[in-house]
Amino acid sequence: MDNIHLKKIKSSDLGEITLLVGDPARVELISSNWDNTKLIVENREFILVSGLWNNRKVSICSTGIGVGSTEIAIIELIQSGAKQLVRLGGCGAWKEELAPGELMLNHAMVRDPGMLAQYVSDVYPAAADPNLLYKIKTQAETSGFRVHTGIGMTTQSYYLGQGREHGMKNGPQPDNAFMTYWKERHVINCEMETAVLFLLASLYQIPAANCLVVHVNRINEQWVSDEDYKELHQRAAEMVLNACQA
Repeated sequence: MDNIHLKKIKSSDLGEITLLVGDPARVELISSNWDNTKLIVENREFILVSGLWNNRKVSICSTGIGVGSTEIAIIELIQSGAKQLVRLGGCGAWKEELAPGELMLNHAMVRDPGMLAQYVSDVYPAAADPNLLYKIKTQAETSGFRVHTGIGMTTQSYYLGQGREHGMKNGPQPDNAFMTYWKERHVINCEMETAVLFLLASLYQIPAANCLVVHVNRINEQWVSDEDYKELHQRAAEMVLNACQA
């Protein structure tokens, strides 16, 4: 079956690992120090590049933001023979101890009701591959990152769905108790794509994990600068590639 969005990929186009990023611009950033890079797909929010890292073939694909486009990218990558998938992205921290710029590796994700209900019921867990997660965690600590693990949350909404203020006086308003409810249940970070990856990878039997840079601490509203954020993503990507090739 030919892919509809990631057009004309052959299994030989994909490397030993495919990194997933939300922002298409991050594909060029992360692959800039690979050898023999080749643009495989450029269509809408989806950009797929393959190249060599330590003389071994690797790939990176952008997914866009949120559930819908991420589902498309992951399904079509698995259809095309992706071997293992790691999401590189950002998250908001819901715990004081998670400082901006540190790494978050989730072993499982809470998710909104109905997310991917066409694939599996809401009681099915969204969990990382434990072996892949352990390899990334070990490599991250060896590389000098401060690393956190725990349960996160993937939402389908950035504003009200994460208890964020949107600054508008009319219409629906955020639930100020939202973050407190999940913090009491030891959910420590939030983002918009990881649960999609964990669910689909589990269902279709492919190893998957995430490696997220804490972009903001939602408790004190401290943010990483844009330049530091880019540099951290590039370093984290190199670390993940080294972990998966170990």
